[in-house]
Amino acid sequence: MLSTPSAGWSELILGDFQTMVSDMTDIPFDWLRACKNGLQYVIPASFYLDAEGSECLITSDWDCTYIISRYSGTDTLYKPNVNLGQFAEMLLTDLKKDFDLWAGWVTFRLSDEQYTRRKAMLKALIEETEQYLKTYMKDEIRNY
Repeated sequence: MLSTPSAGWSELILGDFQTMVSDMTDIPFDWLRACKNGLQYVIPASFYLDAEGSECLITSDWDCTYIISRYSGTDTLYKPNVNLGQFAEMLLTDLKKDFDLWAGWVTFRLSDEQYTRRKAMLKALIEETEQYLKTYMKDEIRNY
């Protein structure tokens, strides 16, 4: 789903949809918080991304995901075959794989203290989201 971050950019590939993602959006924190709330309360989750020239809004629920991509005033709709649980699994996998790089995913230079604090906050948010994902998938509470 997300490539290894490099110089403030990552590539998002979700089904047939592909775009670059800029660090203008705090992907690890914004997207994990959205996942956590969607999984915890069994509600749709929305994810924004800025590609510096285009933007996307992704909404995912128990059944499917919709992506609205806006470029030069034109909106395009994509519907990858992914639900919220699958989206969360992919996001968690990618964030953990490149954890140190995602912890430094900001538009400004972090001090060592800020970076250490951000890593601790990201680790806690990942663990919390993983717990909600386990409950969501195990209990199948989305199929009420």
